[in-house]
Amino acid sequence: MAKARCGRIIGEDIYIEEGDTATLYFSNQLRAYQVVLAALKALDQDICHDGCSLPSTVNKVIKRLGKLKDDLEASSLAAEKKKSLLSKIVNFLADANRLPQDTSQTCRKAAGECIIGPGCFATEALKLIDIIESKTPKIYNTKR
Repeated sequence: MAKARCGRIIGEDIYIEEGDTATLYFSNQLRAYQVVLAALKALDQDICHDGCSLPSTVNKVIKRLGKLKDDLEASSLAAEKKKSLLSKIVNFLADANRLPQDTSQTCRKAAGECIIGPGCFATEALKLIDIIESKTPKIYNTKR
């Protein structure tokens, strides 16, 4: 079967066979978490570091990644693909666990220190996951 490149996760090109919607689903989810974690790491270097919104979002990401890991482990993917994708989830969980998780701090916006506007970068970053297609798109052969 023809293989198509469906993205890059942690610097590795991911190729899947045409019709392999399960691998495409998990790969797309991991591509989204890669972006969300990059955003959260950047926010940890900003005012959000000492607030409650970033830790709250980090805790949600950890929970969702745990569920994705459980779903992947229960999937019927081939052992080699499953192992590769699981290693990426484990890496993402380790990255997330290094971010602040203590929600007892005061929100920087509520304290009057965050003046970016009405929104919140930390809480909005998680919404990036929602733009990923929950149904997998058809894979097209990209070889010319």
